[in-house]
Amino acid sequence: MYRNITLLIFLVSMVTFAQDLTFEEYNPASTLVVPGEILTKAKYPFIDVHGHQYRMANQDLTPVILAMDILNMRIMVNLSGRSGDDLKKSVQNIKDNYSNRFVVFANIDFDGIGVAGWIEKTLSQLEEDVANGARGLKIYKSLGLRYTDKAGKRVAVDDVRLYPIWAKCGELGIPVLIH
Repeated sequence: MYRNITLLIFLVSMVTFAQDLTFEEYNPASTLVVPGEILTKAKYPFIDVHGHQYRMANQDLTPVILAMDILNMRIMVNLSGRSGDDLKKSVQNIKDNYSNRFVVFANIDFDGIGVAGWIEKTLSQLEEDVANGARGLKIYKSLGLRYTDKAGKRVAVDDVRLYPIWAKCGELGIPVLIH
């Protein structure tokens, strides 16, 4: 009997004091120890295909270019181009200042998925974004993890309601990057 009570107390305390650890919070210390030297500049010019310049629409790009030049980074792909006016302003900022150094990807707002007209509006916005200079589509990892539809169900990456988006990207000839 004492064994059952002890087990019960243990289980109740585990449930009571349990803490959620999100993926973003999980950050274990590395135990990897290897010889090597710190490289501060690439031997050959390279393309960074995973840049996030959230303020690119209004940002002075000169400090970014200076940092890119120090690293020998020829081109940065900005995956955080957003859409609509923000994307348009980012592309214009690039054209006006450093037209050969950046590529911008559009992003989709999944908040309205499942609502009537959402897919049509999304496809139209994607077409407009590509016409305004987006060179690809970046899907954030929130899709499949956090986004829910109007019924409150989590939207999976392979949800059939998203198929028209992938088809539209193929039609527009743009790559899709997701992570």
